[in-house]
Amino acid sequence: MTLWDRLKDSVQTMQAQLTAKKNDLRSGAFRDASMAMCALVAAADGTIDPSERRRVAQLIATNDVLQNFPADDLHRRFEDHLDELTTDFALGRASAMREIGKAKRRPAEARAVIQIGIVIGCADGYFDDSERDVVREACSALDIPPTEFDLHRPLRVPRPSRAPDELPQAAGDQVSGQAESGTGVAVRPEAAVPGDDLQVFLKALTSGTRQKLFAHFINGEELTVGEVAERAGLGPSTTSEHLAVLRRGGLLQSTRSGKLVRYRADREGIAELLGQLHSYLLAPSEPPGPSPTQG
Repeated sequence: MTLWDRLKDSVQTMQAQLTAKKNDLRSGAFRDASMAMCALVAAADGTIDPSERRRVAQLIATNDVLQNFPADDLHRRFEDHLDELTTDFALGRASAMREIGKAKRRPAEARAVIQIGIVIGCADGYFDDSERDVVREACSALDIPPTEFDLHRPLRVPRPSRAPDELPQAAGDQVSGQAESGTGVAVRPEAAVPGDDLQVFLKALTSGTRQKLFAHFINGEELTVGEVAERAGLGPSTTSEHLAVLRRGGLLQSTRSGKLVRYRADREGIAELLGQLHSYLLAPSEPPGPSPTQG
């Protein structure tokens, strides 16, 4: 089982644990730290993406444990943190971490804040490195070892590469052989299913607009949202949303330089995901069972 598979299983456990101790998580410190944690996850890569903002706000509104508090109050606190992060990301991040640190006086609440961050971060099916980084930093603010939540290791585990002669036979060759000899390998659609990372990667490429936006990065350039928007003839908000999808899909990386966030192609991540796609498309299938004897 991969680290991501274990994490998905643990998220379900975390939410169950949070629900079980729901009645104990009613303090103002837990409320404030949780909203700071959610804001940091929403802005983890240094950008305040409108679609991510809406997504996290919806998750806050529907989370069973957070329903201990008035929804409008939670939303206001969440938005206040995002406004601070928008004005000055470094100061906003420091302010949010101070708010999170206040929860460490109650260890059970402190761990619940980390669990909230992981649950929110994993809800879109891709807990990326920037989201993991802010949750790790929150662990430090709360004096909790990141190892307790499996946050100390990289999420992706590269697949071992194989030589060309070790690759499974292509489906076309199998069909050809079956037609000539009357025997062959049965195709079982259920034999292999793309992993979550690969599915998000493929979905990111389904949009013609995103394909055109990604083309601006193929020569290794680092570009801001504004630069991409100007080249593509799109609005900054629309461009930001599309770049966020490409980032979550593993095609782009983002780094902050002062007040600017620059995007670049994630060549290592793309190579790994293409390897997964290659393995999926050429996955060997199993031979059919024996045919019943004709009487």
